[in-house]
Amino acid sequence: MLDINNTETLEIYVLGDDFKFYQNLKYLPLTSYPSNIQSALIVYSLRGKAKLTVHEDVHWIQPKELIILLPGQFVSFSDPSEDFLTVTMVISSSLFSDALSGAPRFSPHFFFYMRNHYWYPQTESDVLRIYNFLGMIKGKVTSQDIYRRELIIHLLRYLYLELFNAYQKEATLMTDRKDIRKEELANKFFGLIMKHFKENKDVAFYADKLCITSKYLTMVIKETSGKSAKDWIVEYVILEIKTLLKNTNMNIQEIAIRTNFANQSSLGRFFRKHTGMSLSQYRMSHLG
Repeated sequence: MLDINNTETLEIYVLGDDFKFYQNLKYLPLTSYPSNIQSALIVYSLRGKAKLTVHEDVHWIQPKELIILLPGQFVSFSDPSEDFLTVTMVISSSLFSDALSGAPRFSPHFFFYMRNHYWYPQTESDVLRIYNFLGMIKGKVTSQDIYRRELIIHLLRYLYLELFNAYQKEATLMTDRKDIRKEELANKFFGLIMKHFKENKDVAFYADKLCITSKYLTMVIKETSGKSAKDWIVEYVILEIKTLLKNTNMNIQEIAIRTNFANQSSLGRFFRKHTGMSLSQYRMSHLG
């Protein structure tokens, strides 16, 4: 079991670049403005409160809450209270993929579900299980075991399977499982979006990467997610533009360059088409 005592001394244990275990961490390794995170995070709140935003869902972290964040989510962290303290694990995208690879197929719907199901209040009995879980992981990270990476993967897989099991119980979509190959294709597509949405906004680019036609990709993504491939690309681009408008001092020209638009006009037209607002209107409405 993890030893949680009264000390506030920060302890950090690492497994190369793949895994970091922080005990008594106050400031989560996230920016104060929404950014597309590349790592997975597992956070257990020991005490205090802090503000967490995932996509556009705002949540105040409470004591005895488990927070699960997945790669590719738009996340920001701010306003921790003076006594805010956590145990936090940061998992590389590579280790995260390995943890999921040996599990049953994770539907793309699971990742959409996790946009709004990322915080979990823990009962007293849950807390004991969490301390045991965290203690086992800490024990493996600090051990000299030859296969400690593999052992950590199995422990993480256990947690993610628990979450997926809860999702399956809730999701009526699971009564109509999609074709496994199509789900694999959809997962690869979303992985590519996370890496390339700032530079590439055309469905053809992603279809080419996946060695399929744009028409087939559009059909698969619509079938597996309920939205078209183009809609998902647009969503990520719009979230990035909104983030830059709200949380930076960049001017419109700089934002156009950052998001790979030819000029301010094309950026403005794109934004108005998909939000119904001009860039300046959106920025003014979020000042302060």
